[in-house]
Amino acid sequence: MTRPADSEWAVLDESEDPVPGDPHEIRTESSRLGKMAATIRDQIALLQDIAGDDNIGKFADTLRETATDLRDGLDKVATRYEHVSEYLGHWADDLDQCQSDSLRALARAQAVATTANAPELKPAPGSPQPQLTPEQQQRQAAAERARQAAQDELAGAKAQLARTKSHRDDRAGFWKQRIEDTEHDGLKDSRWDSFKDFIHQHAELIKLLADVCTWIVTALVIVSLFIPVLDIATALLGGLMLAALLGHTAVALTGDGSWIDVGLDVFALATLGASSWSEALLKGSTGFADGVARGLRGSEEVGTAAAKTAADGADLLGKTGQSPGVRFSSFMADYGRAVAEKFLAGGEKEVGEHMATLRSLAEEFPDTRLFPNALARGTSFLNTVRLANGAANIVDEAGHWAGGSDLINWVGNGFAGGLAHPELEGDTSPHWDTFGRLKELTTHEVGS
Repeated sequence: MTRPADSEWAVLDESEDPVPGDPHEIRTESSRLGKMAATIRDQIALLQDIAGDDNIGKFADTLRETATDLRDGLDKVATRYEHVSEYLGHWADDLDQCQSDSLRALARAQAVATTANAPELKPAPGSPQPQLTPEQQQRQAAAERARQAAQDELAGAKAQLARTKSHRDDRAGFWKQRIEDTEHDGLKDSRWDSFKDFIHQHAELIKLLADVCTWIVTALVIVSLFIPVLDIATALLGGLMLAALLGHTAVALTGDGSWIDVGLDVFALATLGASSWSEALLKGSTGFADGVARGLRGSEEVGTAAAKTAADGADLLGKTGQSPGVRFSSFMADYGRAVAEKFLAGGEKEVGEHMATLRSLAEEFPDTRLFPNALARGTSFLNTVRLANGAANIVDEAGHWAGGSDLINWVGNGFAGGLAHPELEGDTSPHWDTFGRLKELTTHEVGS
């Protein structure tokens, strides 16, 4: 049944339908649950046949035990569906009755609204009292009595609607409680189901935090490239990458996120590991070569160090005597070279320092095969660092821009969902449609 428009309820001081809802839709859902319960009962009957069959072969005991356990679980599910179906049917009847009562209150109010809201016939204060004939006075008195009776009837209609709304709320609470009580039937969700429910409820927040971690890694790497003396701690980068991996894996397992994001995080951690491993080998090789060089130098090392200190002092004195403009130009040139050297060292300051040491030793001892060989091995390690870090940065940027950024979408949506439930949908972040479709294809719940 179509309910009156919201504007019609104004006669009862209501801005919208005071008893909304669709009993037909509720009965449809009740019927659907009842049919599901019937289907489950049919499956239970089949499981009973299996459990009682004496001709099911060598796995008879296992099949009987499994069929019995499954039958018991399905029986609880069927019972729950049957009860909820019954409760929804009763609630539909109660809602139907309340809506009928509200329509009667509306009709009652509409019938008297014009008379009840008619202006009072008494003259305004201070105006001259008109001279009425006895007949006019009787008609005026009768109209006033009718207006008062209509106002009483309108007040009664409003009181009737208030009782209807209160009754509706009481019945809604009653059936809601009965439906919630069906959960206490011993049928419990598994830990996996509980985990999925938690992830589903917080999926947007988890994806946002994971994306924030990847953006922090990106920012740290970019900043470190332009600060030659700075190397970001591997443990910090690894921790942020691992946090992003855990978050993306959680939402991917439950079908709320893409496995592409998981793959990108795994690749980032793998390249970080390869880079760290190569750096460690390069450090060890440099340390060994430097130790051998100190042994070969012997007493000459003191003189060499003194000469280097004197040269550095002379260079400093030379720069101190320069004009501010020349010193600034010299500083910028030195800074540019330092940034370029760090960039060529794969963004790792220590890698550049180790390579400079190996090149210096190879030049200092050209006739000793140890140092050229150490330089060659160091170059191999350097190329590994370059390849690992370069690939990691390319993949990282692809993940942000080709697939779209949850962080940019969140900010672009104006924090619509709040901090606990951020709104990450939309086209506020750049993305590549083909890559986006690939992410959609790889968004599928495990075990679904």
